[in-house]
Amino acid sequence: MNRNETIVLGLTVAAVVIVPGLANGLLSQWGYPWVGSAVWAMGYGLGVVFIWYEWIRPLDITGPEGVGYEENDSADK
Repeated sequence: MNRNETIVLGLTVAAVVIVPGLANGLLSQWGYPWVGSAVWAMGYGLGVVFIWYEWIRPLDITGPEGVGYEENDSADK
């Protein structure tokens, strides 16, 4: 990951935590605690989905080929 991608990821994570938190706080102060909680949950949840979709999903996390048991191997050797 290059420096620009790291900065974008850091800003995205900060926005996912800070923006919904501030919105929740402001709406709660204005007398709408349920709306604030809903905004926080939706913002945080959508941020997590976005981070998964954009950075985690494209990763190739499969193991190398040829590692493991062959078809003729039995587990009770």
